[in-house]
Amino acid sequence: MKLRNLALAAAVGAATLSWQPPTEYVDGLPLQDLAGFKIRYGTAADNLDQLVTIANPGITSAMIESLTAGTWYFAVNAYTLANVESNLSNVVQKTIL
Repeated sequence: MKLRNLALAAAVGAATLSWQPPTEYVDGLPLQDLAGFKIRYGTAADNLDQLVTIANPGITSAMIESLTAGTWYFAVNAYTLANVESNLSNVVQKTIL
């Protein structure tokens, strides 16, 4: 699956993410069993150790709240009804003051 265009909006103590859902598998076949998305985040780009699961393929944005001061990194991936997961999106970051 190809997940594209992860975006980040600013809010102190929170980050709002939005993305475009995939429409096809990596091999180009149509994606017909999208189940939802997993937002992975953390304070290091190579250690996204926190997870929010969105079990609704129609939701394409989410707000992560209660973020402490510092730089936070976020990525999203899609998953199917069979729990097959896409690669992570590009990692975006936000600094909370």
